[in-house]
Amino acid sequence: MKKIILVVFAVLLASLSLASCGMGYNFDGASTGGGGSFALRNSASESAPQEMLYSAINEDLSYLSIQPGSSGGSGGIPITAPVDDDGLSEKIIYTVSAFIETIDFDESVERVYALITYNRAFIETANIEGRNHAQRHYGWQTYRTASFTIRVPRDRLNDMTANLETIGNVTTHSSDAQNITAQFTDSQSRLTAMRVQEERLLDMLSKADNVTDMIALEERLAEVRYQIEALTSTLRNWQNRVDYSTLSLYIYEVEVFTEMTPPPVLTYWQQIGDGLDRNVRAVGRFFMNLFKWLIINLPVLVILAVIAIIITLIVRRQIKKSKKRYM
Repeated sequence: MKKIILVVFAVLLASLSLASCGMGYNFDGASTGGGGSFALRNSASESAPQEMLYSAINEDLSYLSIQPGSSGGSGGIPITAPVDDDGLSEKIIYTVSAFIETIDFDESVERVYALITYNRAFIETANIEGRNHAQRHYGWQTYRTASFTIRVPRDRLNDMTANLETIGNVTTHSSDAQNITAQFTDSQSRLTAMRVQEERLLDMLSKADNVTDMIALEERLAEVRYQIEALTSTLRNWQNRVDYSTLSLYIYEVEVFTEMTPPPVLTYWQQIGDGLDRNVRAVGRFFMNLFKWLIINLPVLVILAVIAIIITLIVRRQIKKSKKRYM
């Protein structure tokens, strides 16, 4: 009898593993249509309708305003980067990030591209993840997400961030300003000194009259030139980050916007009723998903049940034969 129980238990485990294998999925869709892969678009590969759209945006920024029924934000505090237009002599690196909810994901992504084009910015990195084939086929409740790292010209950062609420409901935003004027000036001074030293070494090398001095001068010249290249690269990178601020956007597709106003204070009995309501809905969703899982995997379960019955009959027959031998 124990052997029969073990066999049935093994068959049930096998059925569960086979059924769960059918629930795996892979990302393989198109870019904004709900897939996992995404190709960056640039001005050289835009289609004619998109070029017309962007030219219209350059002429009229009213396209970016929130329209009735669109995925616009909830009208919270305007987002403005801390760019000081008067302090252009200062070397300041600006970094802004924002988390945005949207009901119309495709439109929000198009608005991001429109803002990028209008403000002469460019995409440094981009990633869009969405529903795969299995999720669409079985109707699972899933949502798409997108993340962008955008480099924005310093003089356009305020305009760019002021229009983020046209993309969707901005739930979180932050900004940072790093003043690197001192480090930049110090590195420039060191670079100037190194170039003066390079000229002197070249002059001394041209006047050297023995091999030992020439080798020593060449070694020192190689070190100086290495430091010049390193300082030049550092200054170029700093200047690039100063000229083009970094804007990080994280867009999430949702069914309902998060309320930015404080939630109402519930009484004791209201809290109990709200908790019961959530639990009843959770139980209902569980049984709905369980029923759907059983229906989808019914053919596999039937085959495994037949196999289990056959194995059980064979085991019982073997037990009866063994009992007859000992009688």
